[in-house]
Amino acid sequence: MFKLNLLKSRFLISTILIFSWSSCILAHDEAKIAVVDLDYVVANSPDGMALQAKLADFQKTIQADAEKKQNQAQDLRKRLAEGANSLSESQLNELQKQFEDVQVELRRFVDDKQREGQKMQSDGLRKIEMNLEPVFEKIKNDNNYDLILNRVPGVVVMASDKVDISKKVIEILKSMQ
Repeated sequence: MFKLNLLKSRFLISTILIFSWSSCILAHDEAKIAVVDLDYVVANSPDGMALQAKLADFQKTIQADAEKKQNQAQDLRKRLAEGANSLSESQLNELQKQFEDVQVELRRFVDDKQREGQKMQSDGLRKIEMNLEPVFEKIKNDNNYDLILNRVPGVVVMASDKVDISKKVIEILKSMQ
């Protein structure tokens, strides 16, 4: 008797789970889904283009300053090579120390500027993310989307252009500025 009740309970629970699962599937079939290519949106948004320009200018400045320091190091290396036979040991040691100091200064400069550039980039991306939030909320509400996915290989296997809202996001971003 106990086994029969246990079997009936399992059957009842299984039936309830199947009906619940099938209703979820039916509800999912009615779900409205969109995809967005966030890389495209960030790169083509006004703030994204401004960030790209700012980072490019920053990189040019760094390169110019780094080249000056490299030229200084090369000049010291050349002076060391030329003076190997004509300079005293103390003068050679002084040139060697100057050369090493310039190299350390160059490495520190590059490390500092890399950190500065990374911070600039992350701050800019954070600002873009904050600007995108109300845009996605507006698109979601205006179009009754239940789900908006980032069109990333491996996450979204396949998506029709019909559900891609990337260009719409950029249009709204531009109209909000």
